[in-house]
Amino acid sequence: MPYPESIVGFGLRLAHLPVLVPYFCYGASAITAVAQVFFEKNALALTPADAASIAFWLGLPWSMKMVAGVASDAWPIAGSRRGAYLLLGSASTLGGTLLMATVVGHRDTYLLAMVLITVGFMIQDVVADALSVEVARDDREIAQLQTWGRIALLTGGISVSYLGGILAERIGARGTFAVSALLPILAAASAAFIRVREDAPRRVSAAPSRRNQLILAGGVAYALLGIALRASGAPFAEEMVLVVSAVVLGVLLRWIGLSRGILIAAVAIFVFRATPAVGQGYSFWAIDRLGFDERFLGLLGQISAVLSVAGLLVFKKTISTRPVSFTLFWITVAGAILYLPSIGLFYGAHEWLGVSARTFAVIDTTISAPLAQLAMVPMLILIARSAQPGAEATTFAIMASLMNLALSTSQLFTRYLNGGFAVTQADYSNLGRLMITVGLIGLVPLLMLPTLRRAERSAGPAPQAAEPLAAARGNPAP
Repeated sequence: MPYPESIVGFGLRLAHLPVLVPYFCYGASAITAVAQVFFEKNALALTPADAASIAFWLGLPWSMKMVAGVASDAWPIAGSRRGAYLLLGSASTLGGTLLMATVVGHRDTYLLAMVLITVGFMIQDVVADALSVEVARDDREIAQLQTWGRIALLTGGISVSYLGGILAERIGARGTFAVSALLPILAAASAAFIRVREDAPRRVSAAPSRRNQLILAGGVAYALLGIALRASGAPFAEEMVLVVSAVVLGVLLRWIGLSRGILIAAVAIFVFRATPAVGQGYSFWAIDRLGFDERFLGLLGQISAVLSVAGLLVFKKTISTRPVSFTLFWITVAGAILYLPSIGLFYGAHEWLGVSARTFAVIDTTISAPLAQLAMVPMLILIARSAQPGAEATTFAIMASLMNLALSTSQLFTRYLNGGFAVTQADYSNLGRLMITVGLIGLVPLLMLPTLRRAERSAGPAPQAAEPLAAARGNPAP
């Protein structure tokens, strides 16, 4: 069929919908965020360390995106490299969502359902990543589509964050998950608009390369290893899976031939994303001690989502044109400073100032929320600049897998800290010290910046946002 030229506004075309709709649906999955917190707290009675452990396993599918990427690049289903995989991912998310809405009542079935949801969104994301390169006419359009993709994701969160709190309050967690089943159906519908440029690189072959076969076989083996370790309850299962993931990704990064500058930038972003969080203990404490209910947590999520988009729009040119070291430096420092009010809330700073805890939380969220997404843009541009013609899904997936492995690492460290400080639903006394420790560890990425800055200087000026991929085909340089 001919490449569609229909303009839908703001420089967007109908061919962009299969890129933007899956991003939007993933963002809109925030509709279940509040319900998930209360489900973990009340229905499953998880400790914060347990919640971090589950979050670790849910992060692993995102760290193995290259398996879906290779499959989508080299193994078409019924002749389709993208549409069939978009439908497959939507079906997985729908299945997990329906399980959450009906039968889940134990932490193992909860993990199974959430893994299905996560794997489904991961596959949809792989397809959208690849299409963002294939449907664009030039490098400028790729950069614009990456930015619009991020805005679509955040817009999805904006549209449902407060609604999710209301639904969790009125119809409960299961009802909220039932409503969210509409999202994978919408993502599947966008497959009807998939059209690839006639001159887009193609690698559909009856005999996929040995490299692709090895990646797929390794990914399947990795998945089986993870399942076996989790099912057996083996000690240090999470640590073993993390080490295997790092080794596999290290080999794959050598295969795609990253330049030294991009590799250093990737490591710096990895360290930034791998720093631990406080975990669900803070949310549980706010519910139990401050009386934050579903509706109010939804309101905080709504404020955060709106201001994240505002921050992205205001600063997108700066963070797209300045070096990665510049963005990571000021986001790290500002994030540490803006984290102080959260610590202050635990120690009663709102009482010293004569304001209610809810007012203090709203002010804190309003100040800190714009930072939430800014670090993502340099990462996305870095990944896009590494995309190799004909293997877009694979290249995107390998680089993104490294970044998402950092989030699993973060959850593992979060579990360690929650266990070490013994934060439970019965005892929040050490939560303040945990928060201070997390805040200090959050400054660790600053140690990477001198090395990163030297690499950027030796490589020359960073490319402008208008031409982010011009020199990035093959063996890219920053």
